[in-house]
Amino acid sequence: MSRLLILGATGGTGAALVRQALEAGHEVSAFARTPASIPVPHHERLRALRGDIMDAEQVSRAVSGHDAVLSAVGSRGLGPTRVYSEGVANVLRAMKEHRVRRLIAVTSAGVGEDQQSALWFRVLVKPLLRNRYSDMQRMEEAVRQSDVAWTVVRPPKLTDGRLTKDYRASVDHLPMGGYFFAGPTISREDVAHFMLSQIDGDEYLHKAVVVTY
Repeated sequence: MSRLLILGATGGTGAALVRQALEAGHEVSAFARTPASIPVPHHERLRALRGDIMDAEQVSRAVSGHDAVLSAVGSRGLGPTRVYSEGVANVLRAMKEHRVRRLIAVTSAGVGEDQQSALWFRVLVKPLLRNRYSDMQRMEEAVRQSDVAWTVVRPPKLTDGRLTKDYRASVDHLPMGGYFFAGPTISREDVAHFMLSQIDGDEYLHKAVVVTY
């Protein structure tokens, strides 16, 4: 079993990561500005860490002593943000400092140009979320240029659905069918399941992977 640091542990995907990681027998450190908000019961293998991903010293202390970092960090609102890019910069520095190699991080299927995207998505959704996507793009570029063993996970629309373990993974772009016919979705539980499945695997090492139904 591994010692995992989970960033963004108070969000839906982060909470699913914490819960499933504990069920799998891992030792988990959950990093959040308000640890009391982590929607997971107290557990002997769970350690709650108070901190802000924008604070390099707090991130460094959190990263130390772990085997892998899983990031489900998210932003609120539609305005300009640097939480993804500056946050991952702090994470990458800390991983180098403490010799932590494995990073599995969530962005979005909306990052980058996807020719399978429907017109409504390119015209309506991407402009609305342009600030978030732009910073996710900066985040991905920083991760790609790093020397950590990274995997970027790009889910489409997230739902609060159940864990199915029945999803598709495709490098870089949505599988055929994508946004042409209907907006693809995946549950936060299944995103967390995929992320945890990559801790010891190398199939998607140094890849950006879209997961969807």
